[in-house]
Amino acid sequence: MTRTEDIRWLTGFSGSTSRCLVQREKKRGFLFVDPRYLERARREVAQCGADIDVVCIASISEIVDRLKDLVDGALGVNPRHVTAAYMRELSSIFSVEDEQDHLDTLRRVKDVHEIAMMERAAHIADAALQSVVADGVVGKTEKQVRNQLEYFMRMSGADGVSFPTIVATGENGAMPHHEPSDAVIESGHGVVIDMGAEVGGYRSDMTRTVLVGKVSEEYRTMYELVKRAQQVGVDTVRAGVEGSQVDGAVRAVFADAQCEHEFTHGTGHGIGLYIHEVPILSPRCSEVLQAGEVVTVEPGLYRGGVGGVRIEDQVVVTDTGCRTLTLTPKELSCPQSPQMI
Repeated sequence: MTRTEDIRWLTGFSGSTSRCLVQREKKRGFLFVDPRYLERARREVAQCGADIDVVCIASISEIVDRLKDLVDGALGVNPRHVTAAYMRELSSIFSVEDEQDHLDTLRRVKDVHEIAMMERAAHIADAALQSVVADGVVGKTEKQVRNQLEYFMRMSGADGVSFPTIVATGENGAMPHHEPSDAVIESGHGVVIDMGAEVGGYRSDMTRTVLVGKVSEEYRTMYELVKRAQQVGVDTVRAGVEGSQVDGAVRAVFADAQCEHEFTHGTGHGIGLYIHEVPILSPRCSEVLQAGEVVTVEPGLYRGGVGGVRIEDQVVVTDTGCRTLTLTPKELSCPQSPQMI
């Protein structure tokens, strides 16, 4: 195994350079790390309680030589997780089989510890966003707001950010994955802020659209529609419901308003060690939600020349509905001029 998040979930090791081998029949596991990570790996594996041998190697390239002593028979590799060059190297030495591992499925339902990490991350992001907005964003650039948000999250205990923070003001909001620029936030803008903190490897994900001063009636209508659709989506989430049903409930709100074409992405996704995990809540999602899964609900509308609106919550699926981890109010407004409030 090569993906760092998969290795962390199996072994507890949080370093960035490692490989993992599982001997299925012998029920043994081996974690390969170089000397820089040896003591860290031993400590974290012990803390995790994983029954796995930590093997020190001089470099990642040495792993192939060590595998020769450990692999008896075929070597299963998920080709989607390695480079073509590495796959060719392994195939020249071993009988390699295409191994579609089941870790994505196994990680879907979170335990109490995992949910606690995500809840802590969500609360850190909540506090950062509310602090930055209360300080006023008018006259600041998208980059400055991003930098403030990420600074507050780290200062509040986050290990890092879940993903590159999105701050999109005015017409930039019509681009769902806009990268923060030097654009200045002005009164009358809607500002889409998509952000998250990382704690113990687990991630939060929240989007709020901040209304700066008095926005146009057209934009206000978009905002209210997205807020209503998002609540419908959250209300639909519960164990036993297909992901496509959650997505369909949201799309029905937009279809009634004849603006479904402006909703250009899925309704949400699973989240944990990865920012995007299964299930993906889209029209094609046939997976049934399970109690203990953590997913996002994040509908949006994007209109060229006007801007965009997206509202997102991170929720824990329960048997009767869901529990929301992201607690920042939806109605988040900002003063029209730079000032403390």
